Amino acid sequence: MVERSGSVGPTVWWDGRVVGAWAQRADGEIVWRIPGWGRRGGRGGGGAADGMAGCDQVTPGFRTPVEKELSAG
Repeated sequence: MVERSGSVGPTVWWDGRVVGAWAQRADGEIVWRIPGWGRRGGRGGGGAADGMAGCDQVTPGFRTPVEKELSAG
């Protein structure tokens, strides 16, 4: 969720706290991970991820290791 220089990447929030990370793959699929929920917490479906379906590709300016891994598939 944080890269070496301290920049925060795309985050998953729950009850006012950061609990995980998300990424958008080249095909537009939204994937996310919440530590403790396994390698991949889920795909799309739910909340803000639903609103991103069909949107332009989202690529952060500073990519974190987790975002790179998730977006690679």
